[in-house]
Amino acid sequence: MRTRLALATGLAAVSLLALAACAAPGAGGDGSDGAGSDGSGSDGSSGVTGGLAGCIDGTWEADTADMATQLQDSMNSSGGTITSSTADGGITLDVVGDQMTYDADVTFTIVADSDGLELQVVQSHVGTSTGRWQVEGDQVVFTDWETGITITNTISIAGEAAGDSTEMPADDGSGVPMTVQCDGDTMVTQPEVSPFSTTWMRVG
Repeated sequence: MRTRLALATGLAAVSLLALAACAAPGAGGDGSDGAGSDGSGSDGSSGVTGGLAGCIDGTWEADTADMATQLQDSMNSSGGTITSSTADGGITLDVVGDQMTYDADVTFTIVADSDGLELQVVQSHVGTSTGRWQVEGDQVVFTDWETGITITNTISIAGEAAGDSTEMPADDGSGVPMTVQCDGDTMVTQPEVSPFSTTWMRVG
């Protein structure tokens, strides 16, 4: 039973980190990230009035409830028994000219059944990351990115803490090409190596 609990705990934590990496643009690693366009094109600069760059410009809010649902579906399809997966708080992306600001204050909570014992993983993502961006052909590339997100992971089994809370810097998937579909007030982003996507709604 201990082995199965350990595997379930590890899967939950890793899946949450993978999910978070889908939302964050930009930084870390080599300081660049790619994003494919939806075919609308661009003149190769950021902040233009048309094409992909013009569509991205503005303030966006992530659909964190959808992110939590994707997490539950993914883990259950991998053999898990997830009874609930929820998100509390929000993630915003503010794009002004060639500057992007990613602001997270969200907590994901997943509850699983493991041999009749309740396993709960609570992971919070708090902080702000900023950087410059521009469209190059069919990609969005990020430069001078500063990552300021802290991830805190807390696990409990049957209501008892399973080790101390851990804090770790965010890994935002730098260097992984990210497809982008932007249409008016809706934008969907997805790293090509990830099963998760993030849906963003324009709020400004």
